[in-house]
Amino acid sequence: RGRGPDRAVIAYHLVPAASWDAAPADRPFHPASLDREGFIHLTHQIADLIGVANALYRDEPGPHLVLTIALDQLNAPWRYDGDARYPHVYGPLDRATITEVRPIRRDATGVFIGF
Repeated sequence: RGRGPDRAVIAYHLVPAASWDAAPADRPFHPASLDREGFIHLTHQIADLIGVANALYRDEPGPHLVLTIALDQLNAPWRYDGDARYPHVYGPLDRATITEVRPIRRDATGVFIGF
């Protein structure tokens, strides 16, 4: 997405609903990947998020959510480590930068199918 005074840099993060629900609402969101890998995976396009979800998380049970993140408002640093479709955030996600939280639908076999 373009950067400019009227256009935020937006990215999306997939998270199990149970992880989101268990996280303290008064603190920045700290996904498990931050501890495991040292960064948080995001995508700029919903189609890419669905592709990654089906490739890596299809067998993970339970409902999932998509967080919409205003990257240019984060306090944590972020960058592209290779592919410009997938920004990585090197710190927790400030709650104020999470502009939307939406459930993502799955079919009966666990395939992520969108909103």
